[in-house]
Amino acid sequence: MSTENLWFIIIIIAISAFFIYREWQYRSRIQETLRTLEDIMTGNENHRIHVGAKEPMAPLIFKINQLVDSYQNDKIYALRAEQARKQMLSNLSHDVRTPLASVLGYLDALCDGMAGKEADQYLHIAKNKAYALKEYIDDLFTIAQIDANEIQMVFKPIDLFELLRSELIGWIPRLQKEKITLEIQIPDEECFIIGDQRALTRIFNNLLQNALRYGGSKHFIGVSAWADEHSVCFEVWDKGPGLSPKEIERVFERLYKSDSSRSTKGHGLGLTIAKELVQKMNGTILMESIPDMKTAVRVSIPKSKKK
Repeated sequence: MSTENLWFIIIIIAISAFFIYREWQYRSRIQETLRTLEDIMTGNENHRIHVGAKEPMAPLIFKINQLVDSYQNDKIYALRAEQARKQMLSNLSHDVRTPLASVLGYLDALCDGMAGKEADQYLHIAKNKAYALKEYIDDLFTIAQIDANEIQMVFKPIDLFELLRSELIGWIPRLQKEKITLEIQIPDEECFIIGDQRALTRIFNNLLQNALRYGGSKHFIGVSAWADEHSVCFEVWDKGPGLSPKEIERVFERLYKSDSSRSTKGHGLGLTIAKELVQKMNGTILMESIPDMKTAVRVSIPKSKKK
């Protein structure tokens, strides 16, 4: 056999060995990936497939790891949502049945003639508790609509400053009755956004209700609005006891109530609804708090260039 033929055979064998080795590598890598995926599927969701950046399968492995991360995040979100639903159902036992039993108790006393001279007072208490119960049920219904994506929103140009001024007019008699000083800083100019009028009204009223409920003891509520190049903002603030930074991180969670005096009232749904509606209009909402000085909830919504 000639030297050329021998070298030719050696080269063929080397090339064949290289491709056989590469094939073995690929098969081994695929088997390792499958074992890792099976491990993840059986419950070890923190397990990930490790791969070098220069490996030929790296792009595929990266995508698989992203899918696993997405699956894990979705599962965590679903678990939290399920816990929130269970908590909501648990709270219903107290937050609905207790005031309902109280309303029925006062009405029974009135019907049985046991109220005597306090009949008017009993009737007034029963009425207030019934309205509070209706407010809670309305909030629960709104949350259910949001979860089912059944909130019908009609987007159109809205002069947000004018909407805020109009809504405040309806609040003035109540605030005067409760001797609340109202400080208003809303520009007289027009400023348009693209939004849903009912949603904006609900957001603003929820923020006012929140400020009145938790800061009303200081007999002061402030409403401010302004615009910059990209956004239109408004905030409702009070001088109440406020919240700590840790409480603020959770204040928009459903049914969240901390141990602070600000969170012992209400049902923990008003700010949650406001956040959900703001996000549906591509806006943001946040809270800032300096206790006994200024606790503000601020909303920012993209500015519209068209009226």
